[in-house]
Amino acid sequence: MSFFVPVSTPVLDEGSVPIIRRAFDHARRIGSYAMVQVIGQIIAFSSGILLVRWLPQSEYAFFTIANSMQATLMLLADIGVSVGLISIGGRVWQDRHRFGELINTGLAVRKKLAAVAVVIVAPILYAMLTRNGASSIYTVLLIGVVLAGFSIQISVDIFSVVPRLRSDIGRIQKIDFTCAIVRLLLILGLVYLFATAGLAVAIASATFLLQYFLLRSYAAKVVDLKAGENAEDRHEIVRLIKSLAANTVFYCFQGQITVFLISFFARRAASVAEVGALGRLAMIFTVLTNLLINIFVPAFARCQEKRKLCYLYAAIAGGVTLFSAVVLGGAALFPDQFLFVLGNRYTHLHRELLLMIGVAVTTALSGTLWLLNASKAWITGAWLYIPLTFATQIALIPFTDFSSVAGVLIFNLISATPSLLLNLALSYRGFRSFAPAAG
Repeated sequence: MSFFVPVSTPVLDEGSVPIIRRAFDHARRIGSYAMVQVIGQIIAFSSGILLVRWLPQSEYAFFTIANSMQATLMLLADIGVSVGLISIGGRVWQDRHRFGELINTGLAVRKKLAAVAVVIVAPILYAMLTRNGASSIYTVLLIGVVLAGFSIQISVDIFSVVPRLRSDIGRIQKIDFTCAIVRLLLILGLVYLFATAGLAVAIASATFLLQYFLLRSYAAKVVDLKAGENAEDRHEIVRLIKSLAANTVFYCFQGQITVFLISFFARRAASVAEVGALGRLAMIFTVLTNLLINIFVPAFARCQEKRKLCYLYAAIAGGVTLFSAVVLGGAALFPDQFLFVLGNRYTHLHRELLLMIGVAVTTALSGTLWLLNASKAWITGAWLYIPLTFATQIALIPFTDFSSVAGVLIFNLISATPSLLLNLALSYRGFRSFAPAAG
């Protein structure tokens, strides 16, 4: 399909062609990838908007809670694993057997973390759902569907590293596009007739299963999946887990703090649905995240020349900043147009819209810097995120109305600032101490 970037096309790799031609070629390929990503995200966005419009507010509140806690499960199951896969994989991705050892080692470690995550999160998910009106039987059913999707997604995230580090962008596009289409078709065919949160979560789980089969089939062709685990890789990943554990545990709950606070303190369940609906508008940043994860961060991880590394960092961070400014300006100038897509039940959320986009912008900037730092293992001192954020939130408590959506969003926005500043400091120190890899 000419619609996609060819699988065999390397992205952001140096060659012998003149620098101007090489830069133009890179820009063309990235632009082609971005176009497909935009189309894919429009499909994904449409799926999300259909759920906002079709699900009753109570059901959408349940879906929002289930979705946020599944994200929490994924973060807890990933402590240090993705950092290890990217940082180690950037050195060994060309060796089929060695790369296979890394993938299998990461998968084994992640499954053990996943078991611990379930023990921690499942009771919290139960409490949040019942607190907002779900019956005990329905709550147990929702938790079962969430855990089923989670068990599949564990492997999906591991296998997705293979095409990313190989820069097989065309394959990434095809898989993402296929899964987005299937999810949209399932929602169109089922959710309007059976408008329940359980069905919406089940559709997401089915999409994860399809993604798993596609990614594993691809990985089996280019990586030795029969390779054994590597003790050195396990040692490095475990070292990263120990280094990042406290920070990640805090961050994973911090990332879902809006839903947590609204679920437990709001006087009406509809507030949870409002937060979830506004969060759908922030999906615009998913295109940006996919570009970072699939193209720019792997290129940054592979780069071993300091001067080029500085250029890459400035270009990536600057691009994200510019994109964020445009989105924030659009939300400020055209709130009615943004809210129109959510339906009549959410058109009154003008102030909340701007606050939610502000949270998304700050999180996107901080997340971008974290991805870049993590790809080079510039994470020593990341633990400072906890006391800095915690101190900020303690200072905010006397001035925050946790029963209102706006109050919680302001709390979340200010709480996200320490992470941004800390990641800037980690980047600065990382560049100062950077030394190219031998050979």
